[in-house]
Amino acid sequence: MQPTRRAILDLLKRHGRATLDQLAREIGVVPMTIRAHLAILERDGLVEYHQERGKVGRPRFVYCLTQQAQEHFPKSYETLCNRVLDAVTSPSCAVAPAVLAERIAESWASERLDRVSGKPLRERVHIVAAIRTEEGAMASATETPDGSMIIQQWHCPASCVARRHPDVVCAAEMSYIQRLLGVPIERVSWRLEGADTCSYRIPSVSEPSEPSAT
Repeated sequence: MQPTRRAILDLLKRHGRATLDQLAREIGVVPMTIRAHLAILERDGLVEYHQERGKVGRPRFVYCLTQQAQEHFPKSYETLCNRVLDAVTSPSCAVAPAVLAERIAESWASERLDRVSGKPLRERVHIVAAIRTEEGAMASATETPDGSMIIQQWHCPASCVARRHPDVVCAAEMSYIQRLLGVPIERVSWRLEGADTCSYRIPSVSEPSEPSAT
């Protein structure tokens, strides 16, 4: 990102809010320059503003970060997640990874069941692929000549955690997809084994079933 715009984001992160004049003073450039950069940041959905009225004088514009702008700051979700999983699967805690994976899958599926309930299996497969894409997996669903279907996922949103805890993260993902589809599925490719995708085969899309979170 351009240095002045990066400086604006950093200042707004530290202060929470600031006027154009405050930003210009702290960054050390003229207000006109700051205004031009703010316009670009606002266009990109990173900064928003509102008017504040004082006791005297004209109202002033006060700028702050949008929720989208938070993605431009460092995060350590994978570190925290790994630490949590290290702790809950340690011998002293004694939570079996398989049990934890099923609990995660059950809760996860319960949030999405309304989108697949009552749908034919073939349609559910396509919906699940769309859901996984929304969740960052870049998924697609294709039919095969033998009447089965394949869900392929070209990206792993949790790769930093999955590499360390596949018996929880990957198992939970597979159980989650299976719960939404309501039929057994088979893993046919796995990124942790060097494949380009994590893919699952649905044996028969003509099999009647209902998805379930349990």
